[in-house]
Amino acid sequence: MKDPVTILAAIAIAAFAIDRTVTALLFLLSYLWKPADPASLQGEARGKAERSYKLVYFTLAGVLALGVWHFGSLSVFSALGFPHNPPLDAFITMLVLAGGSDRIAALLKVPDAAKTSKPPAEPIQIAGTVTLVSDVGEPAASHKKSAIGA
Repeated sequence: MKDPVTILAAIAIAAFAIDRTVTALLFLLSYLWKPADPASLQGEARGKAERSYKLVYFTLAGVLALGVWHFGSLSVFSALGFPHNPPLDAFITMLVLAGGSDRIAALLKVPDAAKTSKPPAEPIQIAGTVTLVSDVGEPAASHKKSAIGA
């Protein structure tokens, strides 16, 4: 039996690879199928497209996860030390890999720089008078000016 930490690291890497692969496939698919890009639609069509996108995402991720489980011999049960049960192990591994790929995608999302930047600050304007005092302590000629006109 392999080291559980190594298996868990392999599961995390596989979930990341599945997410990137499915995202790339959906990007390419968006050129042929409008619901693959929900952001391009408006109103109720957008909501329906988002649900369709999620369904296609998890279907593709599930298929890839089953492939990783079968061909990659990657098993959640072996990582946890449970007895070998192929159907249940395949389902749990698929669930972890497909669900994990969605969570990894959420962690990788960086807010748009345009949304997080602050608007430029307004210039500061100070109004009042300034009195100049000489070094000897005597008031100099009363030169009072407005800070706005200075």
